[in-house]
Amino acid sequence: MDRRTFVWLATSAGACALRPELSSAAYGENEPKGVQTIRVHADVVLGELRHVWEECVGSDRAAVGLREQWLSDLKQAREELGFKSVRFHGLFNDEMGVLPSGAKQPNFLYVDMVFDAMLERGVKPFVELSFMPASLASGTSTIFFYRANATPPKEIAKWGELVTALGKHCVERYGIQEVKSWNFEVWNEPNLPYFWAATQSEYFELYRQSVTALKGVDKRLRVGGPSTARADWVGDMLAFCASQQLPIDFVSTHIYPDDPQAKVFGEGTSFPYEEVIWRALSKVQQEIKASKIPGVPLYITEWSSQNPAFIAHTIKSTIGLADIMSFWTFDNVYEELGVQKSFLNTGFGLLGMRGVRRPSFNTFALLHELGDVQLKCEDGPVLATKRRDGSLAILVWNLIPRQPGQRSATGDPQLQTSAQYEQKGETLNLALVLEGAHLHKRAYIRRADENSGNIRRVYEEMGSPAYPTTQQINELKRKSELAAPEVVSLNAQKQIRITIPPNGVALVELA
Repeated sequence: MDRRTFVWLATSAGACALRPELSSAAYGENEPKGVQTIRVHADVVLGELRHVWEECVGSDRAAVGLREQWLSDLKQAREELGFKSVRFHGLFNDEMGVLPSGAKQPNFLYVDMVFDAMLERGVKPFVELSFMPASLASGTSTIFFYRANATPPKEIAKWGELVTALGKHCVERYGIQEVKSWNFEVWNEPNLPYFWAATQSEYFELYRQSVTALKGVDKRLRVGGPSTARADWVGDMLAFCASQQLPIDFVSTHIYPDDPQAKVFGEGTSFPYEEVIWRALSKVQQEIKASKIPGVPLYITEWSSQNPAFIAHTIKSTIGLADIMSFWTFDNVYEELGVQKSFLNTGFGLLGMRGVRRPSFNTFALLHELGDVQLKCEDGPVLATKRRDGSLAILVWNLIPRQPGQRSATGDPQLQTSAQYEQKGETLNLALVLEGAHLHKRAYIRRADENSGNIRRVYEEMGSPAYPTTQQINELKRKSELAAPEVVSLNAQKQIRITIPPNGVALVELA
């Protein structure tokens, strides 16, 4: 069952060649046997490595931005992971009080509170224009615990007026130099009927009204869409904008590894779970190149995993395929399916309840330490980089492929049962050989795996309390942190030997 089918059941009544570096020879089920050797060329730069995974991160909905825990989690994620913007649903939900019934003009008091708090913490809003205020809505179809209205407006011009008012307000309050650096995205997953109770053509008209409204405020405001599920509608969206001569500053879409492949790639497709995301991005890039707007940036505004090795694998496999890779979500203040029912839950979030780090959070902390240029290395589960100060940061991992037909996901936490991610498989014994001219003699190794910062293990050791005390929560926070680095010396062959447990990740730093 894919994530969106799961959400729908819970909330309603009713193509390119395999990349050499990701081949089965590198990640196959029978690997590793003995020691796998990978050579890293310390003085050969492949090119820039943009930290596209830090450009944006997802969150539940706008209203949770008024909560102390969300703000605390946001500060932690910004400081430790480097996220630059946050995207969330429901800016126009009735709980935000933007356009209550009978109001003659919009009320942006709550919007200001959320945006101000974000900017004070060094994070920009990634403005998703959703959902429909009841006062404008043409129907009563809603989704999620917080009953977001998914219907189109009764009068499309009224929607345009609301978006114009938001744009003008933001520019007047924050200044055009600031707001022109934001992104405005029209709606969320309109190709799914429970998110958009209307047609594709009606969505395109919603986009027309939105982009016209925002560009009417200032042509420098960045607007895009269609923010679809399953990497869909991108070609259609670009064709529509080209035919109607409408501006579009970026195209956005979502992809989860559990998405039904027949919907993403067409009938008869069956790629390995680990290949779904990068193949979907490749497909979308082909659609962009074939369009009449071939240079438009691609933003992936939702993807997710709780598996450290899968996260690392996805980041490497998508290098150069997207300008933003926005992870869903940064914290566990998450109520699409209702309030959380247990402290150690399977909801989305790099941070768990009360700001406790998950292994996925620690993985992004290691990713944050990578350099800004990529180094040449042999094929395998390695991403080698150089920092501006000349030090090296090499990420390595041990991804265990998911068995065909396996029901519990190693990617989407909504489908997880007893484990955060699968930990079965063989340990990887890796030898990194540093080639080229360098003076590095010592390495520092930090880890995110089942033995390092494993919140579940610590929680179970304290008796799995339903309502942990403040003291227990502080202990969980302390023990879920990244451990102090191991210090190892390069041997005479300029090798670094490292053992990585199943689905673990390690960062090797050489200063």
